[in-house]
Amino acid sequence: MSSEEMFMDSELHDECGVFAYFCPDETKTEAARQCYLGLFALQHRGQDSAGIVVNQNGKLFCHKEKGLVVEVFDDLTLNILKGHAAIGHVRYPSVDADNVINAQPLLIKSRKGQLAMAHNGAIINIVELRNKLEEQGAIFQTNSDAEVMLALIARNMIVANQVIDAIFMMMAEVKGAYALTIMTSDAVIGVRDPDGIRPLCIGKKDDEFFIASESCAIDAVGAEFIRDVQPGEIVIINKEGIHSDIFAPNAVNGVRPPGQLCSFEFVYFARPDSCIDGADVSEVRTECGRRLAMEHPVEADIVIGAPDSGMMAAMGYAKMMNIEYDQGLLKNRYVGRTFIQPTQMQREISVGLKFSPIKHVLRGKKICMVDDSIVRGTTMRRIVGLLKEAGATEVHLRIACPPVVYPCFYGVDTPGQDELSACHLTKEELRQEVLADSLEFLSLEGLEASLVGLRCKTCSACLNGQYPAGIPQQNRAGLNHIELASRGFPPVSEEEGIR
Repeated sequence: MSSEEMFMDSELHDECGVFAYFCPDETKTEAARQCYLGLFALQHRGQDSAGIVVNQNGKLFCHKEKGLVVEVFDDLTLNILKGHAAIGHVRYPSVDADNVINAQPLLIKSRKGQLAMAHNGAIINIVELRNKLEEQGAIFQTNSDAEVMLALIARNMIVANQVIDAIFMMMAEVKGAYALTIMTSDAVIGVRDPDGIRPLCIGKKDDEFFIASESCAIDAVGAEFIRDVQPGEIVIINKEGIHSDIFAPNAVNGVRPPGQLCSFEFVYFARPDSCIDGADVSEVRTECGRRLAMEHPVEADIVIGAPDSGMMAAMGYAKMMNIEYDQGLLKNRYVGRTFIQPTQMQREISVGLKFSPIKHVLRGKKICMVDDSIVRGTTMRRIVGLLKEAGATEVHLRIACPPVVYPCFYGVDTPGQDELSACHLTKEELRQEVLADSLEFLSLEGLEASLVGLRCKTCSACLNGQYPAGIPQQNRAGLNHIELASRGFPPVSEEEGIR
């Protein structure tokens, strides 16, 4: 879904994964297979569509379809996609973006040659940029933010000496969150927004380079994790090697402020075996559970985790409480995340298909279930019902994240505030809504203290209303911060958040 659609209808947003590969030896033509492996490792970031663009002797070729990576690419397709460099993309579904033309990477022709891009994030001034380019004669084929950024780069390349200059010019106009992989006829490029909201990292194996949304994809191709792409950094990889430059509009006396990585990467989206900006996802989740136990202990017979992203927090909680940890729920891995189902009816149906209680573990016991978050109450109410139907005498919920009360405008699939349960219900009302015997959330201070090893700050706009990259002007009036402030939640930041 484009940012324009997000902001206008307050429906579902996208969360995606990007990957890139470059080998200086053009006789090695297995780039698509390397990209396939990387995308497979990033499948948790997007299950609606997948695509790869390869560089074959200076010409770019694209294949993309709706479906999982293993459905979009078979052996025959990968054999056809020969090349020494590739970029790839996986994408989550949205209500109005069923057409495969909106799948990425996007590939265009410019006056200076072909350009391809894969994008994770969302641009908050996309409406203004699209209108401006259309007034200048641009014709768009998709609803994607990536196409607008590609159009800006293509326009800038007419006057710029090098592609890096054209990207600098694009970054000066674009506001929001983005992690990009870009391909030209002779290079692969990684770009991260100046606030570092969306993750991006670099890997290396022999003379081959990789760029990925998460380090788990670097591991999957047998490469060595080198480092994270810095906020505002443009990394160019070509036959001469790897070099980079920094776009830092917010620098003060030459010193860049630390990035503000999305905290929900640790709470929910990232794979547990990934390391982002110095912090191991699994360690953070375990520490969240430990601190949750310190803040909100409970008398229970066993602790269980909601599969999958709540399980490590549950282990940390159980260990801190010295209560037995067990697996009380099984997850059907062939059902997509209920958080990201396009309609409410589909969400409700998929919950029952997705989770199955293990009755002998639950029967006759007081259960403490730890989950990563509550966004809509739909999933949690049904899960609590399943646990009690299976024989649990009590179900106490402990959430390893503060209440989600504000929408995300930076590419995470959160709904509008009218669908955020914690936004319009008190904690007690929410407890009753989800049928739990008790309900407690980790504090924001507890979450921040759990980010062990993190080398930057975090964006927690969905939790505290402070938007580091701004919010769309058309959404400012619609944010329900007055009522939330009266209930103790921080208001939207007027100085930092509105641009």
